[in-house]
Amino acid sequence: MSKDDRQQPNYLKDPESVLPDGSSGTSAGMNVPAEPYQPPSRVLAVSRRDLHLSRSNHAAISLNCLDERSVTSGGSIQAVRQLSLAVVRRHDSAVLYGESRPPRTVLHGPYGGGPTGTSNSRPRSELKALESRSAQLSPNTLLVRAWRSLVELRIDDALATLAQFDDEIARADASVAPRSREFAEVLRAVLLVLKSQDGAIVRAALAVLENRHRSGGRSPALAAALRIGYWKVRDFDRYYAVPRLKHAVPTHRGTHGLATIIGPTFEAVVEAEQLRLAVATRLARGAHERAVSRFGKQSPVTARAAVVLAELLYEEGRHTGLDALVMDSLTAVRTSGDEETALRGFRVLARLTARRGDTEFAFLVLKEAEALAAGRGWPGMMAESLMLRTQLLLKEDRTHDAAICIERIETLVRDFSSDDTSQASLALARAQVLVATGDARRGATILRELQAASCGKRNNYWALQLSVQLADALLGCGDQAEGRAMVIQALQVGARAGVYQTFVDAGAHVAELLLSLHHATPQDSRLPPELRPYIGSILADRAQQRAGALPTRASRVTESLSPREHSVLRSMSCGLSNKRIAQELQIAPETVKSHVKGIFIKLAVQTRAHAVSTAGALGLL
Repeated sequence: MSKDDRQQPNYLKDPESVLPDGSSGTSAGMNVPAEPYQPPSRVLAVSRRDLHLSRSNHAAISLNCLDERSVTSGGSIQAVRQLSLAVVRRHDSAVLYGESRPPRTVLHGPYGGGPTGTSNSRPRSELKALESRSAQLSPNTLLVRAWRSLVELRIDDALATLAQFDDEIARADASVAPRSREFAEVLRAVLLVLKSQDGAIVRAALAVLENRHRSGGRSPALAAALRIGYWKVRDFDRYYAVPRLKHAVPTHRGTHGLATIIGPTFEAVVEAEQLRLAVATRLARGAHERAVSRFGKQSPVTARAAVVLAELLYEEGRHTGLDALVMDSLTAVRTSGDEETALRGFRVLARLTARRGDTEFAFLVLKEAEALAAGRGWPGMMAESLMLRTQLLLKEDRTHDAAICIERIETLVRDFSSDDTSQASLALARAQVLVATGDARRGATILRELQAASCGKRNNYWALQLSVQLADALLGCGDQAEGRAMVIQALQVGARAGVYQTFVDAGAHVAELLLSLHHATPQDSRLPPELRPYIGSILADRAQQRAGALPTRASRVTESLSPREHSVLRSMSCGLSNKRIAQELQIAPETVKSHVKGIFIKLAVQTRAHAVSTAGALGLL
């Protein structure tokens, strides 16, 4: 064994290793040109591992990963390439408002980034340095990097790296095996399946993956990507037809991560939509544990699993520790997360804080969600954030402000007419305003259409939530018989599925009906007896939720913080590090750490971001 072989990663040395499409890790019968040795350089700052990858990547990536039948020429390949280039061009662009960065909020640091002042995009000088460094790498090394970014769910980084790969192979002196090009197209298709919410884009990417699957690709990673794509286009017959394969080589960490972390996270969402919450929670918890073990808490792939798990636990009524779980995930979301992860994270955090009565904090969370969506060009997330804000405003009888939110959603729908999420958010916001302003019958008509559309898409969980809202509207407009029947039917379905918080958060008319059903005699209510304990638990949690008093907590925290802790907290809100705070206040850094620890204890938080967020909601800043 040569020295180079000993220093290569295991999955590059292993002759049985597989690539994401399930093909062998050897390149039998192929004379792959090796790259010349490139010594370490202070200018390029290339690590020793990268140098060995540069010399061995031809044998690692081409590796028979795709055969001659894997991708047909023209058609879907060209479409996927053009779509991915369009995604890269839009990356981190402010397409909604033409701003170079999201507006600064209390949850952001001084540069519009994370709570510690980390910018949402890297400084221009750093980007130039990275581009200069990447320009010196071989095309196949770029493929390795793109694959690693995919496994961590850094989708925009992976697409940008593939764009660099395209630039490299366009050069006359670049020597790239045809199978490496084909592998790049499959990788690009997987990334677009994961990223895009546009049905046309997902279908074009699926065409590439299906072709590879038909030509012999049999890896769990490829199967997971196909299932994700079929779920996004709501083709459940094909979703369930994709075979579930065991991973051939558990030690091969690349494809194993896609198959055992990203795949199960999406499967948890599908199981939740089919009202199998226990199965969904088990899948999400397992994926989250594996993601934390491999990537840590601050990775985008961990964030995706965390927010899905948090949504499931919230629905099941298990709220302990969810704030910390979501806040940790949002740290990764702000810098390199995708739209769906960000939407789920901010949505569940806003609901958690509203449940506790922290309405101001909930508005603050949604404000940051809108700013992030505007800065990253996510109209769907922008529209749903405004819809959630509309719900909070209506609970405070601020119908005029709610109407303004609807006007903003209408503008988004006009500008992004193909975005289904924006259109659904607009319809739901309109229905809620109509119900709140006394036109419950028209609101019920819209809710009925949305419920029918959800049933057509086989999203049973969302259809159940809409049926509860529809029942509340029917009860509000005097249609007691249909509203009562719909509530009882929803209770029967929810009790079997483990749905809980949907009924706790239901409207006033549904809550009043639940109370009357719970106290009525069995003969009068005609309620199945097994539902009585379930309804009693819902009513008890609802009463406890309504009894929460945020002003008392705010007063207690304000009195417990010392003047010095107030100063440190204000400096933290500006994104200053402990060292900078020590310089500003002319105290020792260790003293600042002690004050920060005291702030964490008194605010009952675990991170600086959560401390700043909570302090802003309590009016301490």
